[in-house]
Amino acid sequence: MMSNSEPYPPVVRPRRQIRQPAYLADYEVHGSGFVKRAPVSNCLSEYDNEAVPPMSANVSRSSSPTSQPSYTDDLILQDVWPEPSGYESPGYDKQHFQVQQTSDIKSMCMQMKRDNDELRSSILPEILSALQGLKAENATLRREIQQRSPNIQTPIPAPRTHLPPSVISHRSSRAHSGEVSTPQPARYEQLTEQMGDMTLNSRMSHVVDGHGVHSQRAHTYSTQPSGTGHYENVPLGPRYHYLQTEREFSPASRPELVPRMEKLHTQEQIYRGPKPTIPSLTAADPRQFSRLRMALENILPADASERFKYQILTDHLELEEALLVADSYCNSVRPYTDTMHALVKMYGQPHKLVLQSIAEVLESPNLKSGDVKSFKLFALRVRSLVSMLEQLGPEGVAELDCGSHVSRLQSKLPHELQISFKRYIHPLRITVPTFLHFADWLEYELQVQDDTAKAVMYAPPLPFKRREGRHEHKPSGRSTNILLGAGKPTAPTECRIPTLDSKPSSTKYREKSHAYCPYCDNSSHFLNGCLNFKELTKEQKEAWIRKNNRCWRCGRNHHASRCTLKALCKTCNRKHLLVLHDLNERVVSTSEETEPKENSCLVNTTKGTLYADRSVGSRRVLLKVSKVIIANGDASMETFAVLDDGSERTILLHAAAQQLKLQGQPEDLILRTVRQDQQVLHGTAVSFTVSPVSHPHKKYHIQHAFTAERLSLAEHTYPVAFLQKKYRHLAGLPLQQMDKVQPVLLIGSDYPHLLTPVEPVRLGPPGGPAAVKTRLGWTLQGPTQEVRRELSTHQCFFTSVLPNTDLFAHVERLWQMDVIPYRNNKIVTRSKLDKEAISLLQENTVRVEVQGTMRYATPLLRMQSMPCLNMPKEAVLPQLRSVERRLLKNPEQASAYQAEITRLKEAGYVAKLEPREADCSKESWYIPHHMVQHNNKNRVVYNCSFQFEGHSLNDFLLPGPTLSPSLLAVLLRFREHPVAISSDIRGMFHQVRLLPGDMPLLQFLWRDLKPDLPPDVYQWQVLPFGTTCSPCCASYALQTHVINHSQPGDRFREVIEKSFYVDNCLHSLHSPKEAKDLVDGLCALLASGGFELRQWASNCPSVITHLPPESRSSTCELWLSQDQQDVHESTLGLQWHCQTDTLRYKHRARSSAQVTMRHIYRVLASQYDPLGYIIPYTTRAKILVQRLWDKKRDWDDPHLPEDLLALWHEWEKELSGLEEISLARCYSLSEVDHASCKYEIHIFCDASEQAYGSVAYLRIEHKEGEVEVAFVAARSRVAPRKQQSIPRLELCAALSGAQLSQLLNTELTVPIHSTTLWSDSTTVLMWLTSSSCRYKVFVGTRVAEIQEMTASAVWRYVRSSDNPADDITRGKSLQNLSKDSRWSQGPSFLKLPSESWPEQPHLAAEGPNSELRQSSFSVLVTTTAPSAKLQHFNTLTECLNAYGQELHGAAYTSSAELQKDVQRAVLRQAQAESFPEELRLLMSGKSVSSKSRLLTLSPELDAATGLIRVGGRLRHCEVLEADTIHPVVLDPRHPVTLLIIRDYDERLHHPGTERLLAEIRRTYWILRGREAIRRYQHQCTECKKWRGRPEVPLMADLPLTRQRYFRPVFYSTGMDCFGPFVIKIGRRNEKRWGIVFKCMTTRAVHLDLLSSIDSDSFLMALRRFIARRGNPHELLCDQGTNFKGGERELNEAFAALQSELQNHLAVQQIKFTYNPPSAPHFGGCWEREIRSIKAALKVTIGAQTVTEEVLRTVLIEVEGILNSKPLGYTSSDVADLDPITPFCFLIGRRDVSLPQVVYEDSEILSRRRWRHSQLLAEHFWRHFLKYYLPDLQARQKWKTEKRTLEIGDVVMIVDPQLPRALWPVGRITQVFPGADGRVRTANVEVKGKTYTRIVARLIQLPALPEDE
Repeated sequence: MMSNSEPYPPVVRPRRQIRQPAYLADYEVHGSGFVKRAPVSNCLSEYDNEAVPPMSANVSRSSSPTSQPSYTDDLILQDVWPEPSGYESPGYDKQHFQVQQTSDIKSMCMQMKRDNDELRSSILPEILSALQGLKAENATLRREIQQRSPNIQTPIPAPRTHLPPSVISHRSSRAHSGEVSTPQPARYEQLTEQMGDMTLNSRMSHVVDGHGVHSQRAHTYSTQPSGTGHYENVPLGPRYHYLQTEREFSPASRPELVPRMEKLHTQEQIYRGPKPTIPSLTAADPRQFSRLRMALENILPADASERFKYQILTDHLELEEALLVADSYCNSVRPYTDTMHALVKMYGQPHKLVLQSIAEVLESPNLKSGDVKSFKLFALRVRSLVSMLEQLGPEGVAELDCGSHVSRLQSKLPHELQISFKRYIHPLRITVPTFLHFADWLEYELQVQDDTAKAVMYAPPLPFKRREGRHEHKPSGRSTNILLGAGKPTAPTECRIPTLDSKPSSTKYREKSHAYCPYCDNSSHFLNGCLNFKELTKEQKEAWIRKNNRCWRCGRNHHASRCTLKALCKTCNRKHLLVLHDLNERVVSTSEETEPKENSCLVNTTKGTLYADRSVGSRRVLLKVSKVIIANGDASMETFAVLDDGSERTILLHAAAQQLKLQGQPEDLILRTVRQDQQVLHGTAVSFTVSPVSHPHKKYHIQHAFTAERLSLAEHTYPVAFLQKKYRHLAGLPLQQMDKVQPVLLIGSDYPHLLTPVEPVRLGPPGGPAAVKTRLGWTLQGPTQEVRRELSTHQCFFTSVLPNTDLFAHVERLWQMDVIPYRNNKIVTRSKLDKEAISLLQENTVRVEVQGTMRYATPLLRMQSMPCLNMPKEAVLPQLRSVERRLLKNPEQASAYQAEITRLKEAGYVAKLEPREADCSKESWYIPHHMVQHNNKNRVVYNCSFQFEGHSLNDFLLPGPTLSPSLLAVLLRFREHPVAISSDIRGMFHQVRLLPGDMPLLQFLWRDLKPDLPPDVYQWQVLPFGTTCSPCCASYALQTHVINHSQPGDRFREVIEKSFYVDNCLHSLHSPKEAKDLVDGLCALLASGGFELRQWASNCPSVITHLPPESRSSTCELWLSQDQQDVHESTLGLQWHCQTDTLRYKHRARSSAQVTMRHIYRVLASQYDPLGYIIPYTTRAKILVQRLWDKKRDWDDPHLPEDLLALWHEWEKELSGLEEISLARCYSLSEVDHASCKYEIHIFCDASEQAYGSVAYLRIEHKEGEVEVAFVAARSRVAPRKQQSIPRLELCAALSGAQLSQLLNTELTVPIHSTTLWSDSTTVLMWLTSSSCRYKVFVGTRVAEIQEMTASAVWRYVRSSDNPADDITRGKSLQNLSKDSRWSQGPSFLKLPSESWPEQPHLAAEGPNSELRQSSFSVLVTTTAPSAKLQHFNTLTECLNAYGQELHGAAYTSSAELQKDVQRAVLRQAQAESFPEELRLLMSGKSVSSKSRLLTLSPELDAATGLIRVGGRLRHCEVLEADTIHPVVLDPRHPVTLLIIRDYDERLHHPGTERLLAEIRRTYWILRGREAIRRYQHQCTECKKWRGRPEVPLMADLPLTRQRYFRPVFYSTGMDCFGPFVIKIGRRNEKRWGIVFKCMTTRAVHLDLLSSIDSDSFLMALRRFIARRGNPHELLCDQGTNFKGGERELNEAFAALQSELQNHLAVQQIKFTYNPPSAPHFGGCWEREIRSIKAALKVTIGAQTVTEEVLRTVLIEVEGILNSKPLGYTSSDVADLDPITPFCFLIGRRDVSLPQVVYEDSEILSRRRWRHSQLLAEHFWRHFLKYYLPDLQARQKWKTEKRTLEIGDVVMIVDPQLPRALWPVGRITQVFPGADGRVRTANVEVKGKTYTRIVARLIQLPALPEDE
């Protein structure tokens, strides 16, 4: 406030600016360059007759919100500021209005208060009469403005206000001079003209041209010069007037002041509500659109132009779909109306809003009991939904009458509210309640809860005393933004609108006091308390923040860098809201990715993708760089090293490694950057030493450091002199001066001892570097803002070594190559995922026409859990840049790459998208691509396994089942017939189209190798190579086409199903004519489905000569056209020489400087041999590899054993002869007549200590007797490393032969006459002729499997010399395999008649005794009564199976019909034994006797089954099944009844009695069923586990420790700890614990504080206790197992404390006793006090963090409160004695106040003070024994005797911290009776461990459970 002596200011002070409304940010205009003030005497409230304050009190300034000046003030001001000459009245013919602002003028004359009382009575009648005429003038003025202002949107009429000429001329002159004038008050005679119409003002107080706000009385004009005075389409917001001036008028020539007048009151009546805003449409939500539509209708002027409203609408459309709709109407005549109509159809339909509301209500979470806030919100949602349904009409009525909705909503209520709803509905006699009933009940229940809450909360308010000087009395005011017309934008000005009743609160205080939730966009709660936001997942929260550009800390609409949130998260103490903690656990970048300008990469930019930050501003960061000496033997170099804590591997530059002549092991390293880019580097692991320059003698060994050619490190600069001068903490340190030095060594965290400081880090001021001393010397680390020129880069290093999982996959694939893909005779069913994939294909595969050809379109096989995938294209930009850099350096590859992309575009396989198309899809996923070289061919690969945010596209795609036959099966059939053909489908995947909905998931970027252009988005239209599901989808489309266009058994279908391996066709036929017809038919058939067969090849040229050259294979074309001899065709990995009709192998040389395990595996895995012809050669290498693994070796260890290395070199040298190996393609080399030929399969098996295997031959016997033998296939395995006997290995070989036999018989299509398997092991042959159950597991399981696949008669003996499988185990060279031998042609005896084959030897009756299973068999035959037999069954299934075998013999099979027959037989026997008399009477057609137990059930005999059933009264019930209406009657104590009860109990997982009885009664009626079920469940161990309770023995007598009478206080003391409590010491927080000592007899309490929970702290607290309270006789304490949560530390401390505390107390002669574990009631005396202490601390301190002194003080005060607590009953009679308290024994009076009782005993007056104290103590003890002790006589709980636990009892230990299902079960091994003989503690043995537990924690079980 300004004092009265202060001169009146010549100008108005500038106002503080505030932000304008968000929806007007884009339409700000500025006005003329002067400021006008409205006359202040324009408020009718100054002249009100009722309670009007003096007018002079309204005079105000901008600094204080006071009132306006009166008329007398105006006269004084005229003297202060005389009117300038030339001041004229503006008149009313000029219709140009300016926005004005109320001036704030400080009152200078306090005497004006007296004038107000006189003027009020005289001026009011004149004003009222003037207002009547003003109404007519307003209407006329409105019409004139609308006629003369065509360019303004909504000209708001204002009353004609005549200003005095002096005021106008004065202000005009001031405006001319550029000086802001102070407004002059108006005179009395002008007040009537200034007042607006009462009716108009009343209306305008609520609506201003469609805006629900008041007009403002204060208007301000900019002081800047006006660029133009003409304004078009200038919206000034709902709070402001609209402004129009013409170009010829300027503020200097024709100033006008047209304030808006409002109704006069004592204080200003202006709009005080929130600023109206227009919400944005961000989602396809009907509610959002409804709010937007309503806001536009309320705020936009009715007469605004269409384009203006269209612009406002589009500015608030953030949804892409809505923007597309709006863009389509941009050229319309009525763009706003047409767009709004289209949007209403999309989002504004009432039924859509209703359906969404119904779904939200039905899917809302269940309410919790006592959650009033959630219940209120739930009720409001239902009420809102009912209102919308009522407005919907007949459709809404149907939903309102739907009872299923009510039942679902009712299930969301807690149990007590469900009961309340039923209680509400019951008197209404409503069968099915509707929505209306439910909503009425909710409203009723809500009103009841509100009334109850008000009644409970009603209480007189407590007086609040404000602390003086804490808050100053600061006036508040409303601020507003003024929009002005101008040329250049300026910041909006601000004015304060004064009010008389404004409360002294600042804007900051007001903003903090109001809640606001940015997610719900309402002010009912904060974001931390938003239930809707808490239900979101982490991904949904992150998506909401990113999509709406919200703050990551508070969720509001600003950037995180500008967030002013000061509250800390309770979890991590960082500045963000608790609900956003999961999002702030990691750094989330909200900025868009930009190309770094200045960066330094750990990997060169030519190949690497390890990016670093770019430089931002002037802030630089120094990394830890030290000068070191690197040495390798005699070679050394002095260089610099970077100490990088973020790297997982030490890295050395390649140049340094060469200079030091370092040699190491080859290694591949995967580098991962902070952007998750990965780069594989091929380098070497080296070792060397590093030393600091200051101490060269100190050497630190570095091993396995990585070095590669393409590594580089950035330059570093240390301006040491400048830094030491700038920062004091760096002065004097031996820092190395560095000027653009480039380190060659990066030391990572694999050597932490070189990175960690050896001295405390020297920290400087904030923003300055820190000095760190390591073992390599002093370094600097951290930011520095002053150094700019020296530090030129900003870099961060991060490397991560990833496990090479591909290597292990290749190794596993190598050993699985020899596994035979056999299957047994069992039906192979598809997995659940495969069924799901086939279902997707069957339901969604369609045919589409593409360029005149009908093709198939299949869906992507999405998983059901697949989310909506979205990836920004920026995620794959690094991969695109990397590909471009690599291609630009290799023009040949670049040309091939560009040609491939062009081919895809021209073929229509991919389509280029427009920018708008690429962004409009709900799903979007981009696939990176790169080029690979395979077999000297360049191929573009699309990586569908690329991961973004931890997921890839292939992660959510099903692979689908394998629809093609196995590769081995295709090759086997390819060799059957003499004429062979082969072909493949041109781009098979690309012939299958994608569905439109899946195309956005397969997009990639390409820009024709023009890095300076933005990338184009291409979208796959067909199945690409790389997706997991492409093979399955393509095969399904191919097979579906053939099935739809052929008949079952058709040869084309057979070829597709058996001879196509994915897109490769390999088939053989009998004659060239058949082959030619097949080729023509297949081409025509597949072409009709869009599949083109090409690359045709055949061993018979006439089959394919009629085909066009482009359809023939290039190799066959050379053979046919140029007669080249050495041409071959690739067939599934083998080389088929068509002219010679042989299959050959291709050798790919792989050289390596050193032989390592990696190289050996690489070479071995490259030998592709699907038929197994070179197995004798490859087995040698596999045995060698197995021997190499005899000890642990590294993959790149070059130091292999010399003997094994020599064997490997010998084996590898033979690889050059691989191409000489040839195998006849056809089994028969002559013409074969299948009708007359006989085909036989012969399989030979053999094993050795190193390997085992089998080989198969096809024996073809012609009609003439000629025999041909052809090699078919072979398989081998290396013997297990665990030593096995030779017979066992021979058995494994026999098993592989049986599997091979089954495979060949299944896959070969030639008629197989017989199959013979040969083995040279008589032991194996003997095993196969006997039963498998006789042998041990290893032999028995394999014998059983072989017997299941083959018959024992097909096995024959062969000598080892004639066994070709012997070549597998012995091995052969490639040179031998290339020659004719028994391996290639089979044993010689196969070409002889079967009579000449080896004879079968005599097999011994018994094999090796070591493999026989030792077993014994005992038989006991008894004859017992049926009931006795039934008692021996444990389950109903056993009973039925036994009876079934008894009735039907050994042929009994458990079928459904036989099971029912057996069950009826058992029930008939049970009824015959339980109700013999009733059965006899019913069978004779009579009724049961009146004394029968079944009389009330009206029993009847079922003639069909012979069972007694209940007749009952439900005979006519139609909703129940017949067995439920007439259940079978059973006796409650019969064994069959018990078996049925047990069966139901186990099937239902041991439910309650009623549930079990209800299920049983659906089939059976058990007499006294509840009693029978309870009797069984009482003996059921599992039921006892789920429902048993501990049996606590009778409460014990008071222990001796509680009865230490006439002893000092704390003679027997209980001790316990509690806490922890967090205290603050300076700026840090620490933990403290409390310790309580409780006198067991007098209940006195002593509290103390522990600084830690170690032994020293406990002992010091005990010493303080002894010093203050005396030496106790005994101490009692828990063992700490009952501590929970934050008291975990106490539990650990007690374990470490026991021994030390026992020793200390022994010295003090104090007896120390521990209570049993988990027995809190043993220490209930002090446990109850801890509860009281915690309650007092919660009330006193609460959640505050206080200092240690405050906490100690509070504890002592709590101690005083507890010690003043009365013992026993407190009488209300004043005549009774005062109650005794623990203070009586401690200080001699009942509390800390002065004693009020005067003792009359003469001894009290004695001078012997000790007698005085003794007498007082005796008084207290007598009072204690007389009044308090008898109250302890009664037992408050555990009042009855229980069964005493004994040794051997099975018990379950109660553990409240675990679910009941996990409670351990054990057996009692020892019991500990108490003083009264009752067992109160026992030792329980659980799985070999013994636990001591009290009886109250043990539940007795009938027996030990089965799982134990």
